[in-house]
Amino acid sequence: MTEASQYPSLVWHLKNTELFEDLTPDEIEQMAKITPYKRFAAGEIIYHMEDPADALYFIRDGMVKISMYFPNGKEMILGLLGKYDIFGELLLLQSERRPNQAEAVMDTTLIVMPEMEFQRLLQQQPRIAMKFIQVMSTRLWQAQQWQAEVGAFDAPGRLANLLLRLAKDFGTPSERGTVIDLTLTQQDLAKMIGATRETVSHCLARLLEYGAVRRRRAPITVNTERLQAFLDEAST
Repeated sequence: MTEASQYPSLVWHLKNTELFEDLTPDEIEQMAKITPYKRFAAGEIIYHMEDPADALYFIRDGMVKISMYFPNGKEMILGLLGKYDIFGELLLLQSERRPNQAEAVMDTTLIVMPEMEFQRLLQQQPRIAMKFIQVMSTRLWQAQQWQAEVGAFDAPGRLANLLLRLAKDFGTPSERGTVIDLTLTQQDLAKMIGATRETVSHCLARLLEYGAVRRRRAPITVNTERLQAFLDEAST
């Protein structure tokens, strides 16, 4: 089977990426010539911390985990990204080094834009530059919002908030609730809320008793209304 029959047009994927949705068909065609596909197997590192910031990435399909590692070896998961999401945007910083690590959570296909081409595009297309600022402003606001929420809640509240976000971004409705169709372990959840695996286990048990969680093991199933009610109570 050829690549063309395996995957819809690269032009189609670029058109459905928020950053490029306002470009003309001709501009999209030109973009496709400098943004090849690249595939990564589950568990494969896309780039490490301190690697050169030499490309911007767009997710065609699959999922990517963005993490930071500390000198003591601990990992903090900053986020999970899915189809049409953008990452690697910090290549515009003067340090020119990656401040985080990107890893494919499952088999993933990326559209890769080299740094020099992206810089040229921003100079030639003011619309893209403005859209990029909007996208990055939204990303910054989300990060600040998450930081504020982390400070406002204890571990059960942080976990409930995380599960609500994951349900919104990756959830699938089912008879029992919303299935978060991700192969996340309790250790993964712990790395996302700054807690230990044991703490997450206790929090899941508490949320299960509350009716906010219906299934504790991956794929986790939640009741989003009960999760929100739990958070509302935790805020009072």
